[in-house]
Amino acid sequence: MRQLYIRDRSTDLHGTTVIRDKNGKSCYLLVGKWGIRHDALSLYAIDGALLAEVKQLSLGLLPKFALYVNRQRVGTIGKGFGLVQQVVYIRDINWIIVGSPLTSRYRVFCGSHLVFSIHPVKLSSGYCHELKVNNKNDEPLAILVASILNHWARRSNQEPIFAKLLKRSPNLGTSMSFSISNQLNLSINKKVK
Repeated sequence: MRQLYIRDRSTDLHGTTVIRDKNGKSCYLLVGKWGIRHDALSLYAIDGALLAEVKQLSLGLLPKFALYVNRQRVGTIGKGFGLVQQVVYIRDINWIIVGSPLTSRYRVFCGSHLVFSIHPVKLSSGYCHELKVNNKNDEPLAILVASILNHWARRSNQEPIFAKLLKRSPNLGTSMSFSISNQLNLSINKKVK
């Protein structure tokens, strides 16, 4: 399992993002922008070879994106509903995304096999997303899917929403009247401390 790190800055909407491994070595370049129909993000190897792309197909509350590998369309992803828990299906490649927009934690499966997971981590330079990818061949699509998930949850500060709420109201974790799950509360409280 390889770990990759994607920094998330508000300026990367129109620029280049470098994806690094756990040793800080540059592995990929993510280039492009979001915002209007037919906008695209392209993923390049460090040597400049185009590996994969994601193109925005539609706008609105439930935008759709097409995934391309070697200039061939391999899948389509559309935004799903859900605030606490979200399930999204990626057509044609049969990946299922399960996660929470509140915590920015997701796991992606193909059948019962875990393809990759994503979660925010705090580094000395700020928040970024850590991808743990099981198969190196899945890395380009994993990075693009992670970029789409980041785009849907974009905030100026990528600290998870629930962690922000706990900082503002420390008693929130113990007096919640709705049931997210005790494990969610414990994991977030550990990260906040």
